Amino acid sequence: MTLGQRISHCRKKLHISQEELGSRLGISRQAVSKWETGQSVPDMKNLLALAREFGVSVAELTETPEEAVPDTDDVENSPTPPSNFPHRRKSRLLWIILGIFILLILIMLLLSASKPSEPVTPDPITPPINAAEAKTPSSDFALILDWAEDGSFLELGSQEGEYPFGTPLSLDGEETVVKGDNGETVYTIDNLNTGGIRLTYAHMDGQPDTIWKLETAYTKEISTPRGIHVGSTKAEVVGAYGMDLVYCFKEEGSDILAEHDYFYAYQPKEAFSNSICFFMEDGLVSGIRVENMLDEGNEAYAVNNLFIFPIQRNGDPDYSNRQDIYQEPVDATRQVYIAWNQLVTNENLSAEERYAYRRDVFANLPDMDWQEFGKLGSTDDNFTTSEAFMSWLAGQESYSDSEILHIQWGCTAKGLDGAYSEIYDEILGNALFYDPVTYAKMLAYPGVMDDETRCFAIRGAAFYGELFPEQEQTAAKSLDAAISANTLTAEETGWAKLLRYYLANPNDGYYADYPKTPAELTD
Repeated sequence: MTLGQRISHCRKKLHISQEELGSRLGISRQAVSKWETGQSVPDMKNLLALAREFGVSVAELTETPEEAVPDTDDVENSPTPPSNFPHRRKSRLLWIILGIFILLILIMLLLSASKPSEPVTPDPITPPINAAEAKTPSSDFALILDWAEDGSFLELGSQEGEYPFGTPLSLDGEETVVKGDNGETVYTIDNLNTGGIRLTYAHMDGQPDTIWKLETAYTKEISTPRGIHVGSTKAEVVGAYGMDLVYCFKEEGSDILAEHDYFYAYQPKEAFSNSICFFMEDGLVSGIRVENMLDEGNEAYAVNNLFIFPIQRNGDPDYSNRQDIYQEPVDATRQVYIAWNQLVTNENLSAEERYAYRRDVFANLPDMDWQEFGKLGSTDDNFTTSEAFMSWLAGQESYSDSEILHIQWGCTAKGLDGAYSEIYDEILGNALFYDPVTYAKMLAYPGVMDDETRCFAIRGAAFYGELFPEQEQTAAKSLDAAISANTLTAEETGWAKLLRYYLANPNDGYYADYPKTPAELTD
């Protein structure tokens, strides 16, 4: 049995993990792992500490050979040793080992003093300890490269030397270089293919490089100093970081490495701007991000009971102080934007919450400003945000009566012109195709729209309907059936006939000479 196997055997007899043993000895889990796998050996200080923890002598732990036992034939003629003889022999061996160890150190010191300029040739059997192996991260805000033989790690903050900062990383993906606000050059380097990590650091001439962000996904061979890695369970994350975690709703963005349902953020007050995010999917860690939040400081993941919540001891969010966003005193445009974002990004909404957010979206369509809506997005192109929202509106599988009414009413909202107007026609058309009879009834809804707005709603739907003649004909037949069945009021029948007229007489959108009210329509 090797020394590493004996260490592993003794540790398991005590029912403790590598991390617990390392904690007792004041070393890292990785160091214990390397002892047990034979990649390195403990020095005398750690041997003594291990022997103390395991309740054995150093000789027993290292299996140092003892004096030969006499042959059985000579036992009768041998003097009987005193009762404490084995203990004295082990103590003597221990002193011999210590003496040899001290003697070797003295010889090495004498050699280095006599030849200061001559480099010491390392032992070819035991490689020299790498600097990264000899130290551990100074904080929680680091990622350890468990796959690296030398136990390398990367940590937020100022670095010694240049990239890759004493690690075996190599650039195997894209490198993005931009200028920062303070004149520094910011590098984002992908080492995802071979290293499993993406890092962002800032360089300024005359100053140490500073790592701002570390990200990993897909690999289990990168961990935090507390032993959490991709694949760790929710319980393990909560057990390692405790009640300092907060629960955050799903984060959107093309630069997010990990698919996730929600994420935990760890940012205690003493960390100030440094943070760790654990992205969770199906109860397991799918990715980790360690980041300096810079100017956001401790506010980056402060509990707001809107998107970020404290947790219960089992890791579930504590919704006891939750606030409903739709009750915030904000203008219609922002209210639509907030509610829409909740619907498309938050998979944890209850049925009641989803209903309330959806109500806010449609009820505020007539009062919103489409140009201002586009500015609320995260892209530089304002139209992209508005286009995404319109695509969501048009893509709904069903519409309630109220939603159809507000879609019609919203066709004359502020800023809805040009390309915005053309895309909005698709929303009108899909609402019409979903339920032509309800569409006609809502045109006649009293006290809401004026005749000009009603005409806009008819023209927009008919213009889009011309692209789909079969669906347009089906809608016209539904209106004919409702009119013939006398199930509509006189007002509803009038607008149903006007709507049917536009559907039955396509004209490539040129409706200038078409009737604008039921009164102008001649049978």
